[in-house]
Amino acid sequence: MIKFTHISKKYDNGNYGLKDVSFKIEQGEFVYVVGKSGAGKSTLLKMFNREEMPTSGEILMGNVRISRLKNNQVYKLRRQVGVIRQKDLFLPNRSAYENVEYVLSACEVPKEEWDKRILDAFMTVGMWNFREHRTYELSIGQQKKIAIARAIVTSPPVLIADEATANLDNRSAMDVMKLFNKINRQGMTVVFATHDSTMVNTLRRRTLELSYGNLIRDDKKGGYSATNDPKNVYVW
Repeated sequence: MIKFTHISKKYDNGNYGLKDVSFKIEQGEFVYVVGKSGAGKSTLLKMFNREEMPTSGEILMGNVRISRLKNNQVYKLRRQVGVIRQKDLFLPNRSAYENVEYVLSACEVPKEEWDKRILDAFMTVGMWNFREHRTYELSIGQQKKIAIARAIVTSPPVLIADEATANLDNRSAMDVMKLFNKINRQGMTVVFATHDSTMVNTLRRRTLELSYGNLIRDDKKGGYSATNDPKNVYVW
């Protein structure tokens, strides 16, 4: 369970990234976080693993109060949260396999578990046959799948994605969204930030909508309140 209670983020210049935001996400939910650029989506997601700290309010991850964690405890929190960003950064001149393997090393996962974890992650995203490719040899859509494999290889209970389908063509975006749904059906909580109204309206899940740092809608029926452009609708 994830619970944000009266979360605000005020910057030194006096502007707010978030204003009095409260919501609760149960384990296994799939939740969109939507809004225009600058609405506060990225700020919100960065609080899940304490990349950002709120100015006021409280965040619970399970029974853990994030604000009370000592610096040497934060890494344990971050092992519980898989992160996929809009721009994927990989180890240069390393294979896709090595990029995923590195996460296990960094997270101090017992080495006897590596082979199975890596195999499971690559099979989940359908990229086992590309494991020896350098990431720069892969398409943008394939790179995104490697980023997903890297994020799930430690089996985190929570997966957050910040504009993960941005810069993808419609077919690649559809493939990536199918993966997120597959992972969610396996029990992982998915929090997916996007400004793509077409995607949100096509695949309806619970939707949190932000505007200028305010949570203006928490809709279990899903859908985006912005006008949808029919010509961009994905075919499922």
